[in-house]
Amino acid sequence: MLINQSVSGSALRASGLAYWELLKPRVTILLTFLGAATAVIASGADPAQSGRVAIITLAVFLGSGGSNGLTNYLDRALDARMYRTRGRSIPSGRIVPAERGLYWSAAWVLAGIVLAFLVHPLAALAGATGTLAAVTFRKTEATHFLGGVSSASPVAAGWLAMDPTFGPVIGLLCVFVGVWVIHHVWAIMLFYRSDYLQAGVGIFPLRSAWQSARPLFLSLAALLVVLVVAMGFAAEQGPVYWVMAGAFALYNVWGTMQLERATLSPAVQRRRFKTASYSLLCGMFTALLITTTLTAVQ
Repeated sequence: MLINQSVSGSALRASGLAYWELLKPRVTILLTFLGAATAVIASGADPAQSGRVAIITLAVFLGSGGSNGLTNYLDRALDARMYRTRGRSIPSGRIVPAERGLYWSAAWVLAGIVLAFLVHPLAALAGATGTLAAVTFRKTEATHFLGGVSSASPVAAGWLAMDPTFGPVIGLLCVFVGVWVIHHVWAIMLFYRSDYLQAGVGIFPLRSAWQSARPLFLSLAALLVVLVVAMGFAAEQGPVYWVMAGAFALYNVWGTMQLERATLSPAVQRRRFKTASYSLLCGMFTALLITTTLTAVQ
């Protein structure tokens, strides 16, 4: 009896882990941070708005996780052909039938949209738009542009939940996230170029060699610097922002320059690029969050 209970408990934990992994937890947590940080920034770090911030944070967590689960479901056949992704929950057979993952993910999305609607309808609209962008035109030339829209939707939802007006700050934040996604994902795809190609995916930039694509990546890194500067002026930021965000933006340029360096192994190039890239994304939002909080307590 004890053995059966132990086996049952292990199977339950394994099943729960499979459904949790389906939601791409690291990506979901990152998007939740962006949405929560933006909500605090839009509210001016007003303690009276902490309840609304908490609700929209939970909504972004549910919606982002559900959207990631939906893309995992839609990409299940491709994931099974790629060495890098065949261990994911659905292609590895840990969620059977695959439709269970679809229903699970859809429930998370629906719950997130309902919660966002309770805060403000425009926040729910932003979330729904992001989900739609995430699940359409998978693995086509439009995929990563739509991925930028999808990744910016938690930012839009966080802002509109607190301040349902459009202005230069929220516009720049969304554009920044969209450009960052394209810059980051295109580079990661090239690191796994052979795996994508053997799986039958030949969308841009997979048809390009590192040498020809490098100027594009440097241009995108420079554009991110411009957006960081534009954000500083639009949001009337002080020294803390300029030092932090400026340093991370330049660090990202350095990280981009590591791509295809002959003296570095691909693993080192990938590690340096990813560290610099994530540092910029999280660092800029953290800088805005710090300056907003400091202004509120003065």
